[in-house]
Amino acid sequence: MSFIYHDLENKIKKLNKIGVALSSQTDLRILLEMILKEAREFTNSDAGSLYRKEGDKLIFEVAQNDTLDRRLSDKKREAFIPFPLPLTKTSIAGYVALTGITLNIPDVYKLKGEEYSFNCEYDVRNNYKTTSMLVIPMKDHEGEIIGVLQLINAIDENGNIILYSKELQELISSLASQAAVAIRNAKLIEDIKNLFESLVKYSATAIDARSPHTAGHSRRVSELSVRVAKAINEEVDGPLSDIKFSPVEIEELRIAGWLHDIGKIGVREWVLEKANKLNADRMEAIGNRFQLIGEKMKSESLKKKMEVLEKYHQSSAICHQISVIDEELNTAQKELDDEIEFLKRVNEPGFLKDEELERLKKIAGKKFLNSNGNEEPCLTEFEFVNLSVRKGNLTDEEYKIIQSHVVHTYNILKNIPFTKNLKNVPLIAATHHEMLNGAGYPHGLKDGQIPIQARIIGMVDVFDALTAADRPYKAAIPLDKALQILQFEAQDNRLDKRLVDLFIGKRLYEETPKQND
Repeated sequence: MSFIYHDLENKIKKLNKIGVALSSQTDLRILLEMILKEAREFTNSDAGSLYRKEGDKLIFEVAQNDTLDRRLSDKKREAFIPFPLPLTKTSIAGYVALTGITLNIPDVYKLKGEEYSFNCEYDVRNNYKTTSMLVIPMKDHEGEIIGVLQLINAIDENGNIILYSKELQELISSLASQAAVAIRNAKLIEDIKNLFESLVKYSATAIDARSPHTAGHSRRVSELSVRVAKAINEEVDGPLSDIKFSPVEIEELRIAGWLHDIGKIGVREWVLEKANKLNADRMEAIGNRFQLIGEKMKSESLKKKMEVLEKYHQSSAICHQISVIDEELNTAQKELDDEIEFLKRVNEPGFLKDEELERLKKIAGKKFLNSNGNEEPCLTEFEFVNLSVRKGNLTDEEYKIIQSHVVHTYNILKNIPFTKNLKNVPLIAATHHEMLNGAGYPHGLKDGQIPIQARIIGMVDVFDALTAADRPYKAAIPLDKALQILQFEAQDNRLDKRLVDLFIGKRLYEETPKQND
C-alpha cells in the first residue's frame, strides 16, 4: 500500500513540474509538441496526437510515434504538417471535442455500436497497430473545450500494450486542463504578437505611403538588416567574428528596421516630396515674371523707336537708330532667355559651382518695374535662398527638418511600452543616421556610442536610398557605383568598414527585394 501511495505521490510531483514547465512556454508550436511529449512520457504511451479546436474544425496539430521513429530514418519519415478535420461525432477526437467525455478504449479495433469509430488508414499506411487509446478533452479555466489530447498504446515495464488505468486517466485529465490553460495563454500571447506585428508594419507602410517614392523602403531595410546580422553570426574569423546576435537581438533589429523612419510622420510632406529646389508652381511664377520683363523691354524698345521717328527726319538716320534699338533689344532678350534657362538648370538638385552662385547673385540683384510701376527684384529672397543651395535640393532649414525625423522617431518609440526583449528598439531606430566620425545626426555620436544594430540599419538605409529607382530627386544609382559609395563612406569613417566589407564580400545585396514594390 505504501508503494502505491509513494508512486502516486511521485506522479503528482511530476505532474506539478510538468505544469510549471508548460506555463513558462509561450511559443505555441513548441508548447503543443511539449504537451504531447510530456503526456506520453507521463503515461508511458508509444504514440499520441494533439488536436486544437477552432470554430467548426479540429486542427490536427501534432503527431508523435516512438515505434515509427525507431523504424524509419529521418529521410524516409514523412514530415508532419498540421491540417484541419471536420468536427463531427463520427471520429473519436471529434466525439470527445463535442461532448467533453473522456474515452478510455482497451482496443480500438473492437469498437461496436458506438457513435464514433476508429479510422485505420494511418495504421495501414504505416504498418502500425493501434490498440489502447486514452482520449481527453482539454478544458480551459472557463470549462471551454479548446482541444483534444489523444494518447495511444500504453506500454508496461515488459513492453506489452496495456489498458490505461483509472488512476492514470484522472491524473492525465488534470494535465490536460493545465495544458489547455497554457495553450490559451500562449495563443493570447501569439495573438498579441501578431497584432503588434501588424501595427508595426501598418504604421511603417503608412509612413512610406505618404510618398510614392519611398514605398517598400522600411520593409527592405528591415529584411536586409536581418540578413546582415545573420551573416555576421556565421563569421568564424575576421573583425566581426566576436559579434553574435541572439534571436532576441535579431528581433529587435528587425522591428527597429521597420520603425526607423516612423518619425517622418512629423515632417511636412512638401519637404519629403521635394524633387527640385523650387517646385513647378514657383518656377512658373519666375517664368511669368521674366516674360513680363521681356514684354516691358519690347514696350520700352517701341517707345524709343517712336521717339526716333519724332526726332529724326532723314531716313538714313532713322534706320540707323532703329537698327541700334533692335540690336539692344535682341541682346537683352537673349540675356533674359539665357537667365531663365540657367535658373531652370540650377533648380535641379546637384552641385552648384562658385561661378554659378555668382551669376545667381547678379540675377537676384536685378530690379524690374511690375505692372503697377513698382520696383521688384527679379528673384525673391525665398527663391534665391532655395536656388543657391550648393549641394542637393534642400535648404539648411529644410535639411534640419528632415534630420528631425530621427528625434521624432525616438520620441514616438520611447513612449511605446515595448516588452523587455524589445527595449532597445527606440535607441537603435533613432541612431541609424549617426556616423562613426561624429558627422551624423541628431547627436553627433561617435564609434562605440553607436549600437552595432544601428550601424547595420544605417548602412542598409544608405544602400537602399542609393539604389531605389523611385526617389523624386534622383535616378537610381547603378549597383557598382552604389557599392563604391559605401566603400568611400567607410573610408571616411562614416560607415562601419567591417559591415561594408561583409556586405560587399558576401554579396548580401543580391537577395535584396525588388525596389519597385
